Amino acid sequence: MLRGRRIASIQRTTNPRFSSHHGLFSRRQGKGEQPQPRVMNADFKDHHHDTHAIPPKFIQEQYWHYNKVKISDLENDESVVDWNKGLSEEQAKVLKPVSTISRSAIENACITFRNAALGTEGDESPLETEIEDVTVYEHADFPGLQIAPGILPPETQVLWISQIMHQYMANPKHKINLQTDFDIEYPVSEDSGETEAPTPSLFTYDPQSTHSTPKNPETQKSLNMAQMLSRKLRWLTLGEQYHWPTRSYPRNGPTTFPSDLSTLVSGLFPHIRPESGVCLLYGQKDYMPVHRDVSELCERALASFSFGCDGIFVIARGEGELEEGEDPKKRTVAIRVRSGDCVHLDNETRWAWHAMPRTIPGSCPQWLAEWPAVKGDAAKRVSEKERKAYQRWKGFMGAKRLNVSVRQVWD
Repeated sequence: MLRGRRIASIQRTTNPRFSSHHGLFSRRQGKGEQPQPRVMNADFKDHHHDTHAIPPKFIQEQYWHYNKVKISDLENDESVVDWNKGLSEEQAKVLKPVSTISRSAIENACITFRNAALGTEGDESPLETEIEDVTVYEHADFPGLQIAPGILPPETQVLWISQIMHQYMANPKHKINLQTDFDIEYPVSEDSGETEAPTPSLFTYDPQSTHSTPKNPETQKSLNMAQMLSRKLRWLTLGEQYHWPTRSYPRNGPTTFPSDLSTLVSGLFPHIRPESGVCLLYGQKDYMPVHRDVSELCERALASFSFGCDGIFVIARGEGELEEGEDPKKRTVAIRVRSGDCVHLDNETRWAWHAMPRTIPGSCPQWLAEWPAVKGDAAKRVSEKERKAYQRWKGFMGAKRLNVSVRQVWD
């Protein structure tokens, strides 16, 4: 039996007998339940993608292969694109440099983000990390599949995670999966008495304390904070709130995409107007089934940023099944994404089937593994009380992978 949790799939899961269960686990259709109708949303007339479509068998098989393969075999799999190992001769033939994001553009974007996050506008002090130009590669057989390895420096990664996990997760308007089953007692700022203050964070609670009430006590047990944040927290939505059951974005939502993160993303990718961010938190045994991101009502690129442990990202091209004798590896590519990498999906691959079948245990960079007990920019606005509280959660990110996919929703 397969171990691990399924992270909520934005589209249909790999088995047509599974359907989304309020963005948490997927579950088998129960006896007597009616199957989900396959509906085409009329708003998708431009790219004709059914939000209830079932992925082709070949991408499902590749997904299961990487989900089950031994780590030792995965490390020796030369078909996996791994920038740390360098490109093989065959990979170099199809992964070509298409652009460069300059050192100055990266520095400016990261410094502007830092100042916006910390409230230090006008601070021109340089980053701690020495920045270099980043080459963007595109796969010749997958138009629009671009990879920018290591585009985010360490200090920016730590601050990004802190902004999301401390500040934005403490705002109940940015929905998390736990709100479906629990009434959560959000921390209240001692200064303003409001729950939307930049601090305190949910991580200021003691891991063994309980600050939630099950909505249905007959089926749900009370959980302490360690159980909620370390085991049960799966996703957070920023800005335009993706509605998991209907796989759509309601108009006139209660939140906008955070301005500090928006300046960073737009500084790196000026053609993207960030309106929504789907943040998926993986444990070391977690995985995301095959799905497509087709709910956005525009045809704009998507930027997906990785933090923490490495993951195996698999993407397919084409809609139909393989022809007889066709090699599935000619229609799929597997990429090992590491903390600080960005996968940029545009053109044909913007609507492609893809998955995250594997999280690699023990691969989180050491400078990030102890989060939230961190130093540097992310600690500058932290009080002594918060600092002590975060020490109780030391090592949280060492066993986690955070993926943040930023997208424009509306034309």
